[in-house]
Amino acid sequence: MMFLFPVLATTTLGAAVALIIWGAAAFAVVPPLQMRVMSVAHDAPGLASSVNIGAFNLGNALGAIAGASVLNMGLSYTAVSFTGAGLSALALLLVWLQMKIAANKAVHYQPCA
Repeated sequence: MMFLFPVLATTTLGAAVALIIWGAAAFAVVPPLQMRVMSVAHDAPGLASSVNIGAFNLGNALGAIAGASVLNMGLSYTAVSFTGAGLSALALLLVWLQMKIAANKAVHYQPCA
């Protein structure tokens, strides 16, 4: 969506549609992720929940720093969108790598007899 936003934002209607879809997608991710975190951390769900929301807040702050840095370098507002999309792609790559590492570790464990 962030790659498309500069194109869609050339018109008022396009920007409105893009922001509605972007907002809905962003808020739709939080409840399932929160439930997953709380179900995995059954011993301390309150702590896990606070760390999860703290991570969201940290992401918001780091995104603001990245956007401000792009603008301070003299780049356009369009570059802010592309920077955000690149950071999102990097995050997806890190999640994928973590999943692969976790899958490899699970294969190497031997059950106790």
